[in-house]
Amino acid sequence: MATKLLTPSNLKSIRFELSGLDEYAKAVQVAGNKVDEAITDAIEEIKEGIKDDIDSWAKEHENSGAVMRSVDATEVKQDGNYIYSDVGINSDKDYLGWHAVFVEYGTPRMPADPGIRNAFEWWRRKSKKIYKKHLEKRGVPIE
Repeated sequence: MATKLLTPSNLKSIRFELSGLDEYAKAVQVAGNKVDEAITDAIEEIKEGIKDDIDSWAKEHENSGAVMRSVDATEVKQDGNYIYSDVGINSDKDYLGWHAVFVEYGTPRMPADPGIRNAFEWWRRKSKKIYKKHLEKRGVPIE
């Protein structure tokens, strides 16, 4: 069995260099809890935007006022790495708030007007920019 001699002319290789990794790792470490603060503030901004949009939608369909009174958003909460807020219709605030489903999805006699779904979709599309803005504001490296 013959052994192939590897020479510069037949040696196939690739060289991959990654520079700046140490500086990036230090910047992330320095950021520390600023990441949680940035995400909390971003979620707060998104939550308020969704709530305002749902409020506007509910005002357009004011009948008894129950849906308007049921628009609600919780404070931003953190459970480990999970940071969240609940936004939407809370029938605990007004029992008849659940009538929002008829406006949102329609009835046999009334067309759907999806204000809640539209609010969530609009703010979902904007969320990446909002998260980036709040991370950059605190000096968290994102690139």
